[in-house]
Amino acid sequence: MDVATRRRLYEELGIRCELQFLFKFQYQAQFDATGAEHELCSVYIGRSSQAPRINREEICDWRWISPDVLQAQMSSADMPRYTPWFVLEWATICQDHLPAIRALRS
Repeated sequence: MDVATRRRLYEELGIRCELQFLFKFQYQAQFDATGAEHELCSVYIGRSSQAPRINREEICDWRWISPDVLQAQMSSADMPRYTPWFVLEWATICQDHLPAIRALRS
């Protein structure tokens, strides 16, 4: 899994860096009449000084945002649209892993 994660990081964002496994979670999300997803996701963190090179065949939209700003957005009534699984993932990160995320900044 670690090798595949590093490979996909490079294929999608053009970044190579050391990664640290945080946790796994399973989710199921319905998309109106479009369909649904039911997946097991592994969450990793890492730090890189490289500028991302976005693969537009894999990623249609992205932005860098600090954990503090993201948390403020997730807590606001006019929260930007995030995928249902990211909302679940971020809740677990905040509850159990925020110190590890903050440690990457130093």
